[in-house]
Amino acid sequence: MKRLGLRGRIAVFFVLAMALALAGMGTAAYIVVGHELNSALDLGLRRQATRIVRQFPVEPSVATLSGSCRYLAAPSCVQVVNAGGAIESEDQPDATLPVSAETRAVAAGSAPPFLSDVTVDGFRLRMYTEQLQPGRAVQVAQRSDTVDTGLRRMGLALLTAALAGTALATVVGVVLARRALAPVAALTEAAERVARTRDPDQQITVTGSDELARLAVSINTMLSELDSALTGEREARAAQQRLIADASHELRTPLTVLRTEIDLLCRADRIAPEQLAETAAALRVQSEELSGLVGDLIDLARADDPGAIREPLEDLRLDSLVASCVETARRHWPAIDFETDLEPATVQGVHRALSRAVTNLLDNAAKFSPAGATVTVTVGDDRLTVRDNGPGIASEDLPHVFDRFYRSASARATAGHGLGLAIVAHVAESHGAQVTVDSAPGRGTEFRLGFPAATATPAAAAEPRP
Repeated sequence: MKRLGLRGRIAVFFVLAMALALAGMGTAAYIVVGHELNSALDLGLRRQATRIVRQFPVEPSVATLSGSCRYLAAPSCVQVVNAGGAIESEDQPDATLPVSAETRAVAAGSAPPFLSDVTVDGFRLRMYTEQLQPGRAVQVAQRSDTVDTGLRRMGLALLTAALAGTALATVVGVVLARRALAPVAALTEAAERVARTRDPDQQITVTGSDELARLAVSINTMLSELDSALTGEREARAAQQRLIADASHELRTPLTVLRTEIDLLCRADRIAPEQLAETAAALRVQSEELSGLVGDLIDLARADDPGAIREPLEDLRLDSLVASCVETARRHWPAIDFETDLEPATVQGVHRALSRAVTNLLDNAAKFSPAGATVTVTVGDDRLTVRDNGPGIASEDLPHVFDRFYRSASARATAGHGLGLAIVAHVAESHGAQVTVDSAPGRGTEFRLGFPAATATPAAAAEPRP
């Protein structure tokens, strides 16, 4: 049984159950039919004995031997016995019915009538003994071959029916097991296909609404989730590889400049003081640029790490945070005029991340604005808006402004590495916000950072962090 598959075990159990049921029904039918046949034979013997008892006073000949008990077609054998055990009726010497002590007791009236099975001349008979008159008993017997033959034929018929039913149950069990386990076979095939191809983008055809159908639906859901997880992992791995490749490319330039300037410092005794000061200033600028690039790379690497610990959100005054970032931008970009219109608003977020995103938007606007231009900063309606009066962004570059390390042809002449807006997009995503851009060549650029209504509300009385 252990070597059989699930389908074979189900078929075997079904056949065994049907065989037991057929055997039980056949046994019950055999017992009931045998009981009825024996009851009919006993009833016939009692009736004949009763008739003899009633007719004997007026017609004693009814108690004579009616026929030889050895013949199946003969009437019932009748025999009269007195209390002493002597046979008083006409009989054939070789066909007398056995007389027992119980028979003599019935004749004497000390025992009730009884039925018994006897053998006469090798033939089985069913015999009924009843008192005929005081001191006499009448014995009525009849061969029970008819009952035995009927039971034998009945048994053969039931056995044949049971064998035929078992054979039919075997065929039906195999068919039912195959059909019942068809979904299991489909599940097995799908699992083997996933293991073989390592591709969980497989779907199992679901039919019906039983437990196996619900199992198939659950496995389809599991495969879809697994496929989504693997796809996300592949995309994250690809993003990390692109980040490493792009970072390597971007780090090459500042490292080369640093190495060159360091080589110059190694010959400081042969360099004029003015040139030495310029070299030190260039080293400071390059180190700051390299530090900023490394910081941006660390933030993006954390963004790609699904296992990284996320900083908890807190209530922040968006208007106060933006005002602080604007003051810092004014010191970094003294040639740019920053105009603000800040309505009180509270959002849930991470102070460091939102400050970085706002600073990047302000730096981007200032970097692409001419000297003396105005950058307008607005907070209202759950949204931060930063608008500049720069040259604008070409339509072919708009879909890529938030890509990592992407720099348009017009932006390649300016400082930067193309990571600022990518960090803004990541911060917006982590806060459930949405960042959009509207620009056209010659009319400036407007960035909008919109927060969900559930997390951006008018300034509350709860003193959120400024």
